[in-house]
Amino acid sequence: MKKILLIIMLLSVSLLASARRYYTGIGFRAGKFSTGVTFKHFYNTDNATGIQIDAMYSNMSADGFTLKGYYLKQIPFKIPIIQLPLDLVLGGGLHAAYFSFQNDNGYYKRVNADSIYRYPNSVVSIGINATVQIEYRIPIKKVPFTFSIDCNPFYEFYKRGPEWLDFGASLRYVF
Repeated sequence: MKKILLIIMLLSVSLLASARRYYTGIGFRAGKFSTGVTFKHFYNTDNATGIQIDAMYSNMSADGFTLKGYYLKQIPFKIPIIQLPLDLVLGGGLHAAYFSFQNDNGYYKRVNADSIYRYPNSVVSIGINATVQIEYRIPIKKVPFTFSIDCNPFYEFYKRGPEWLDFGASLRYVF
């Protein structure tokens, strides 16, 4: 009897979680190099394709700001044993960043393993991004939030910087 009740509960949680989709989410992202506001919007309720825009404070140098834009593909999947409603999010896009110059503490790039080059002025940097995210939609209707962890590799083709990989976590209010 307990096994049947457990199976019914897991199936109902799974069905409730998969039925609750959303169009738009806005929230906060905290990451290794970038922390700020994140916005995600889907074109329709199947959550298959959409866009994400992030406006971030960047701590790669003394003072910096980054604007990122992604085109996303979201793929739902479930872990059969515990029935978690997870989505795999894959995307690619562009970013632009501004880093101000402050007394030898400005933006820099690595020349080799032992030396760095500091840009002599404030810098605008432009590059390409990718994102891989695992998103969890809280399956309770009264708690309209998603939580995600992400890995964002990036390459700056104009005014390269010291890093190429950012990790973070996001919490978004969805509607």
